[in-house]
Amino acid sequence: MSDRDRDYYWEQVRQQNRQKPPDAPKRKWRMLVKGLLWFLIPLLIVAAGAALWRNPASQLWLQERWVLLQTRLGISPSGLQATPPASPYSDSPRRLSDCIKPGNVIDDEVRACVKGYRPKTW
Repeated sequence: MSDRDRDYYWEQVRQQNRQKPPDAPKRKWRMLVKGLLWFLIPLLIVAAGAALWRNPASQLWLQERWVLLQTRLGISPSGLQATPPASPYSDSPRRLSDCIKPGNVIDDEVRACVKGYRPKTW
């Protein structure tokens, strides 16, 4: 063993016996940010929901979504009747018998009524 190796060995032994100075405490800012985000994100979601709920303009939108959900599930909402299925052979919103004139007259006004372009006034 050379002198150099011996000196290195004893230097290592001395360093093991020395006490290291305590490290300065590290700031745990990531943990603080994580806690803050866990608090703020649900708070923002609740605030947005409350704003949506309290806004009178959004009540109609919420009601429309609710009715749409009920109709898609096959549940007829209270107060509304389910619309009959449209006939694949007709693009008219009204039946001819609803719009026909007295005397069974069918003209352009009746056709416009059947198509939904004008109201029945006769």
